[in-house]
Parts: sequence; C-alpha cells; structure tokens
Amino acid sequence: MKSIQKICFSIVVLCSTSASLAQEMGFIFPSRLGVSVQQTTSIDVGLISFNQYNERGALKYYDISLGVESYFTKPFTMAPKLNFDFGVGLLAGGVNVSLPTDFSQTTWMVTPKIGLNLFSIVRVYYGYHIFHEMDGFPNLGKHYMSLEVNIAAFHDFKIGL
Repeated sequence: MKSIQKICFSIVVLCSTSASLAQEMGFIFPSRLGVSVQQTTSIDVGLISFNQYNERGALKYYDISLGVESYFTKPFTMAPKLNFDFGVGLLAGGVNVSLPTDFSQTTWMVTPKIGLNLFSIVRVYYGYHIFHEMDGFPNLGKHYMSLEVNIAAFHDFKIGL
C-alpha cells in the first residue's frame, strides 16, 4: 500500500509544476484520454507526458507518460500507470506498466501493445495483460483493446486546446 501512496504523491508533485515551464520542456498536462475494453470497460487519463514528434526520421514519435486507468469492475479497480508509446508510419506500439488495485489486493501488470495511429493523435491498440501474480485480476481479462486521443500531440502540431 505504501508504494501506491508514493506513486500518487509523485503524480501530484509532477502535476503541480508550472504549466508553461513544463510545456517548454516538452511536458504536457493532461496528456491523453482513452477508453479501453477488456472483460470490462475502463477510462484512461494521462496526467503528464513527455512527447517527441519527428517528421524526418523513421521513428515518427515516442512519448512517456504517467497516468491512471479506472476499471468499471466490482469492486472498483484503478491503476496508476507508466506508458511508453512509439510510432513508425501508421504503426504504433508500446508498453504499459501499471499497478491495479481494488484496495484489497494489488499486483503489477505489464501490457505490451501494438496498433495503428493517425499522426500520433488518434491511436488504436491491441494489448495483452501479463500479471506478476498468476491469478492477477481475473475480472480484467488478458486481452485489451483501446482507443486513445493523444492530447500531447496537439502541442507538436501547434494546435491550441
């Protein structure tokens, strides 16, 4: 439980920095909104992100973000998470490392994912949950489909929100 408190405290500290200073350094808040479907539905909110877009190289973008995903399960489950995403052309990939908890149990979950993206703004992923403990969270399932809007990409294209 102490690790969850440390993660939540770190997220609050990161989010309380000056917005303009953070954006000048490449950090964006909020960075991502998403919805995903596994055995249940979840909402994903990226709280802060470092985002890099490159028009010339083969690797078009990469970003690293901290966020939280809320799963509509009984009991309610939430997961602080670290995302790494990248894109090459229309292909997108990445890994989520999260710590789901229903406040009675907690376990680490790693989700490698692959999918498609449109200018790194809209992303559709398929992922596979790998739990640290064998039974993990059975109400989440193993397979994962998500649709994300990468708000941090608007900064790269100079689109104001």
